[in-house]
Amino acid sequence: MNISYISDLHIDNWVKHNNNQIKHEKQVKEFINNLIERSNLKVKEVLVIAGDISHYNRITMWVLEEFSKQFDKVFFVSGNHDYYLVSQQQTKKYKNESKLRAKELSELVKQLGNVTFFNSMYSDNSEVYKGVTFAGATMTSLPTTEEEVRFYREFMNDSKYITEEPKLYNTYDKVIYENILSEKVKPDVFLSHYPLITTSSHRKNLSDGSIGSYKCEVSELIAPINFFGHVHEHQVMYKVADTKHYCNALGYPNENTNTIIRQIEI
Repeated sequence: MNISYISDLHIDNWVKHNNNQIKHEKQVKEFINNLIERSNLKVKEVLVIAGDISHYNRITMWVLEEFSKQFDKVFFVSGNHDYYLVSQQQTKKYKNESKLRAKELSELVKQLGNVTFFNSMYSDNSEVYKGVTFAGATMTSLPTTEEEVRFYREFMNDSKYITEEPKLYNTYDKVIYENILSEKVKPDVFLSHYPLITTSSHRKNLSDGSIGSYKCEVSELIAPINFFGHVHEHQVMYKVADTKHYCNALGYPNENTNTIIRQIEI
């Protein structure tokens, strides 16, 4: 099976808002099609998206619609930005509850027959596709020490734009993860937004006081193949014991403009 993978699309940073919704939709879809075209993929079988697609569900759906036309199957999880309420209009629409954005998106995605949304609160978190078991969750990190909590409150945009505390999401995600861990049949592929391992970005850029916002601590790694995002690393693979962990972030325009969708065969 060929699995293509990308994370941290942050479409709002690449395609600026246009008050003309028809033009805006066209621009977003053109961006996605250009990304697919320059990726020059041999086979378009499965695509996994490891979170942070857009700040708006409407735009996220435009993105997913285009991917669903070109790939046989699409799996994705929410990133932290996919919970953001960045405007007063959004805050009112979702009753000042970020989790209601995820609930709405889980309903909208049902329109796309070949797209699966792994969300701990509002959808199933595993699926067998062509004999391969996929599973996923955001795997929200949890600041625990006093220093980590202070960093989250003073420096993380999550504290401004996600209305619930990270403990809520971390609890849901960890329950799902532990349930999967207890099952006899383990997933072949696990998809998360937050990394479950320590990466080079953690080592280079983070202090002990900020790691609680960038890594999800788990008791055991449950899948041989893992995909993650959040830390905006480009085309990297880590081996931890008998598991492999892939990250391929599009990121922001000022970071790397040459990122393409990557692909592995399992």
